[in-house]
Amino acid sequence: MVTVIALTQFAFLALGIVALKILIHASGSETISPYLQNLDRLSLWLFVIPLLWIAFASVCAHINRFPLVTKVAQTVGVILAVACGIFTFVVAFLPGL
Repeated sequence: MVTVIALTQFAFLALGIVALKILIHASGSETISPYLQNLDRLSLWLFVIPLLWIAFASVCAHINRFPLVTKVAQTVGVILAVACGIFTFVVAFLPGL
């Protein structure tokens, strides 16, 4: 389950970053908001999020006591995957933000 959630996070982030790069470099920097320009500069650092979650899920699987159980890790992973999907949607369909 950890692999599926992590790959989903990576896929959504990759799609969002590709859409962001295409948007930024196709339209020029004068028409793009400063928020998206900053996000363009920091976009590759977003790939650290799934790596940190994989480490967290591994710790939860190893410890497996109440606050650090696998269900908590899966829930956090799904929430992060949804956040990555929202990032992709916002970058692709709402570039004026």
